[in-house]
Amino acid sequence: MPNNHKAVLVGCADDTAGLTEHQASLQELARLCSSVDIDASELVLAPLRSPSPRYLLGSGKAEEIAELRRSHELDYIVFDRNLSPSQQRNWERLAACPVMDRHEVILEIFRRRARTRQAQLQVEHAELQYKLPRLTRAWTHLSRQRGGRRGTRGEGEKQLELDRRWILNRISRVKLELSRIDNRQSTKRKRRRAGQLPIGSIVGYTNAGKSSLLRTMTGAEVLVADRLFSTLDSTTRTVHPEQGPRVLLSDTVGFIRHLPHSLVDAFHSTLEETVLADFLIHVLDISVPEYHECYEATRDTLRELEVIEKPTILVLNKIDALTDEFELTTRREKLSQSHNGPLVMCSVLKGQGIEQLSTEIRDIAFDEAGRQSYLIPIERYDLVALLHRSARIYHEDVEENAYSVTAGVPPTIAEQLEPFRLTEEL
Repeated sequence: MPNNHKAVLVGCADDTAGLTEHQASLQELARLCSSVDIDASELVLAPLRSPSPRYLLGSGKAEEIAELRRSHELDYIVFDRNLSPSQQRNWERLAACPVMDRHEVILEIFRRRARTRQAQLQVEHAELQYKLPRLTRAWTHLSRQRGGRRGTRGEGEKQLELDRRWILNRISRVKLELSRIDNRQSTKRKRRRAGQLPIGSIVGYTNAGKSSLLRTMTGAEVLVADRLFSTLDSTTRTVHPEQGPRVLLSDTVGFIRHLPHSLVDAFHSTLEETVLADFLIHVLDISVPEYHECYEATRDTLRELEVIEKPTILVLNKIDALTDEFELTTRREKLSQSHNGPLVMCSVLKGQGIEQLSTEIRDIAFDEAGRQSYLIPIERYDLVALLHRSARIYHEDVEENAYSVTAGVPPTIAEQLEPFRLTEEL
């Protein structure tokens, strides 16, 4: 897509959210468009009482937006809603220009950001699913037919049918290759599980500081950039605290309002890091005005992944960017009312709050529920080493021919140590 394209961005204000949230979503769409070299020259927030099957909006408002596009000589119309294939075609006929929706813009960003083979295939799979019902828009030669010859059976196969068959075949091949990659990823996950370390998954709204946090906590060489969806691939690294056992942390793809279901499905293997994690670290940019909408959008995605009940640390990042102490306190109190778990004020950029976060990670990974006492024979020092490596030691002592240890034990090693656990009767 060439640089310096200009567009009119169209939002739809219905009764599903307040005016402020609709405006924030439209501003976010402008940021998304800038990531694919489209400048938001005009912003239109149109009232929507009941969706029109033809244009989504009413015909009068549609004519008004089309005329705005023509008079300002803009290149695109971009909707902050997902359009049906027929609505998209109707708009392009009316406005005589390409018309995109939020779904298509996000797909284009993902396509540009994908670096690994797995990410590229995941994005391609989502793109093909999006294009399949829009074939008559995607191609200019669909009226052509091939194979038609005098004396043969009929005029031949329409190009539309050939294109549809090609996309379906390509989807099958992409899914097959993704399944092979996913099998290799599953093997890696099993090896990490065999290492018997607790695993935490860093989640949050895109550009909240997840990759920066992973880099600060683990020293991982991951891409850190002030842009939407800078990271599409999961990265897992080990936290090496000065005291206490190690913990694995995984970074994941960022979430966003109305994240297309096709991308959630396509990135299922990447998001599986979140599903399989023992606990979550929800990173939230507390400095932006729409912080609460970002918080809820992340929780909606976690709910869709069925992990909303996992133990979660809420990290309020970028506190250095919000200089109003009263506003910062107000936002924290509002979030504490809906978040059931530890909450940490943090500036990853300046290193503020990292020590407290490390403590909270150890507490949540080795919580009191897993605190147990063991009497381990001296010849089983391998189990003592396992405790030092994978558990949080509260007390230890050497008795005659045995080690006495009290530790916070993660579920991954509890069964292995069960024969040596001291019961309350003892």
